[in-house]
Amino acid sequence: MKMNKRLLILLLIIIQLPVFAQDGVLKARDGKIFDSEAFLKHRYAMPTFSNGKIILKDKTTYTGKFNVDNCSQTLRMIGEKGDTLTVASEGLVVSMSAGGYLFYKIKNRYIQILDTDGETSLGLAKQVTFGRKALTGAFGMSDDVAMMDNVVSTEDNFYYQIEKGLWSGSVPFNYREIVYIVSKGRLYSFTNSTLKKFFPDKYADIEKYIKEQKLDISKREDASLLYKFVIR
Repeated sequence: MKMNKRLLILLLIIIQLPVFAQDGVLKARDGKIFDSEAFLKHRYAMPTFSNGKIILKDKTTYTGKFNVDNCSQTLRMIGEKGDTLTVASEGLVVSMSAGGYLFYKIKNRYIQILDTDGETSLGLAKQVTFGRKALTGAFGMSDDVAMMDNVVSTEDNFYYQIEKGLWSGSVPFNYREIVYIVSKGRLYSFTNSTLKKFFPDKYADIEKYIKEQKLDISKREDASLLYKFVIR
């Protein structure tokens, strides 16, 4: 009975977590990606690498041409020769701003700040994860399409091969966006209960606005519209 109750609670949490998701297939031949427009569109958090600034934990700042890799949740920068490089001080990064975008690194994820009232912010997490099916044989995994969230070392090795043009084949991937309320360096799911927690005096108006505007707050656009209404 206790197990069933725990499972029900877990399912409710999953159902309430605002997520936009899209599945696709990554294809590569002789190390070159092809016929994978969805992957190329969602691979990085920004449309292009842009001039910007990163701030480290010790307040040191560095400038360069940056982007956020949605697959590895790490920063990438353009080197002097025009090649894509990792940032050596990745573990010390606090924030990155470039091309009109602002990201805070929270729990090893880059959270894009969409809007803020000074006390809270509306944050967006983007993530690309790969399935296991195409890895069978090469890494000795079973022939299924379970996501590899908990197989970090193997997925890092796999993605390294993609980056270096060493991999050929096809593999399913999933792209997802999750909307959060960000407060004091912590993430809160953008749900009705969270809105009630942070904006109790406005919650009746929030419910009314969601109903009148027919909002789906799991979507970034609708969440942004609602957050603007709340903080105006």
